[in-house]
Amino acid sequence: MHGIKDLTTGSIKRQLFNLVMPIMGTSFIQMTYSLTDMAWVGRLGSEAVAAIGAVGILTWLTSSLSLLNKVGSEVSVGQCIGAKKY
Repeated sequence: MHGIKDLTTGSIKRQLFNLVMPIMGTSFIQMTYSLTDMAWVGRLGSEAVAAIGAVGILTWLTSSLSLLNKVGSEVSVGQCIGAKKY
């Protein structure tokens, strides 16, 4: 299989850093997107800003719920790869 990284070898701190950075980058971009929406809509008034904030929370909540299946699948795949059961 191509593209498999063995996270069980090497420094634990280095492996965790390499694993966490893309996740943190994605979260930062999503947060920046919501803040930019609030800044643009802020000219319309406080009700519009409150609506954008509420939608941002709902977007975060729905994406978190949708990630449940993804994370569960990744755990199963990771365990199979770790056990060398391709």
